[in-house]
Amino acid sequence: MKDSVQIEKFKENTNYRNQNTITAGLFLNGLATPNLYFNAYVEVNTDKASGVKYLNHNYEPYLGYPYDMLSGEHPSEDNGRTWAFFNARTDWQAMPYLKISGGYDYLSYGPARHNKLTLRGSDFYWRAIQDTADYAYIKRPVPTPFIGFDLGLGFVSYSQHSMQLKNQKEYSKYLHAHRLDFKFSEDFSLGLTETIVYGSTNALYGEKDSVERRSVEVLYLVPFVPYTFAEAYTGDRDNKAISADFSWKLFKRFELYGELFIDDLYNLSSFFDDTWWGNKWAASIGVAIDSGKIGVFNWDYNFEYTRIEPWVYTHHKGLGYQYSHFGNSLGSDLGPNSREFYSRLGTSFKNLLRFDLSVSAIAKDTAFGGRIDDIHKERDPTDKKYLDKKSTLHYQEYGAAILFKPFSIWHIGAKQYLIFGEYKGNRTELFSGVIW
Repeated sequence: MKDSVQIEKFKENTNYRNQNTITAGLFLNGLATPNLYFNAYVEVNTDKASGVKYLNHNYEPYLGYPYDMLSGEHPSEDNGRTWAFFNARTDWQAMPYLKISGGYDYLSYGPARHNKLTLRGSDFYWRAIQDTADYAYIKRPVPTPFIGFDLGLGFVSYSQHSMQLKNQKEYSKYLHAHRLDFKFSEDFSLGLTETIVYGSTNALYGEKDSVERRSVEVLYLVPFVPYTFAEAYTGDRDNKAISADFSWKLFKRFELYGELFIDDLYNLSSFFDDTWWGNKWAASIGVAIDSGKIGVFNWDYNFEYTRIEPWVYTHHKGLGYQYSHFGNSLGSDLGPNSREFYSRLGTSFKNLLRFDLSVSAIAKDTAFGGRIDDIHKERDPTDKKYLDKKSTLHYQEYGAAILFKPFSIWHIGAKQYLIFGEYKGNRTELFSGVIW
């Protein structure tokens, strides 16, 4: 059982804001019985910003995670806000090959280290271009209520989870996901995943005066039923996606991995066909070196390339069908119509000191079809343009991080990021924590 208290100082200097955040967190882990594991975490954040007027949050989930203003009902210069996150889950190892889980937590699928395309879990990066547009709202992954199970049968394993999502107040939204993992050897594995999103909405086909009410589709709760066929039973109206990924450990510490996410596709030969906007897919490939020993230091390295086509994660029926939760993509937070080259080098000395350097080159198209809340309507153009030169912004982010842990119960660290290109800025984080 462990508890922790962490204080974090966050400062961001851009053309738009100077913000300081203080975070205090507490977590509790343990075993209730030898087969029943639980964990919980809560954090409280306070933001103070200079030159920014925080707006009153009307608690519409698509605007991001809600917060309360410190200055009362009326926004003013140099005001502040407070907000809290929590997650908790319980895992029961019912049998050696069956684990049942439930709670309010993050779920992630796939081997990608930086940009998971299907379910990214709690992975979060302060994307500069997106922050400039949404600085008034908290854009960060939010846990989901979920229930599910993992079934391990040696060579093959199967997992299935059902989640409740939020995008509009008083409107229901659900995501179901199931996955097959094939372990061909100790070094090579292949994963296949299906997801499906649906819900109630007051923006059916993009028309605000249309209303559709949905409850849980029981068929999606039945194990081992492919969503591709099950969707026809429900009326062929939901947002389904499939993905495939692999992990190949060529040597003891070297891994090659990749992921392909297909949101929609006219046919298998239309991957690079730009004449139909509905050919929506994303791909990521990467290499990683873990715990390479050179002298007294351990080294690790990660390179990853990600490409996301226009309109990926969006849906023509609006918020109740978008691949999002609290306004955030459930997949990569790059969003549609984007590309990233990412590289990170890290070194550590025992458990005492760790240092990381990273560089990222990002291209983001700001045109229609480049945001997850864009809705394609019947009268809109049917072609697509990937990273159109007229509307694409390019920027690079350079990062350095250091973590010092002089005692087993205490650590202190800092992170610095510099952003150059068509967007410029810098971000500094200072943090310290106690664990016992």
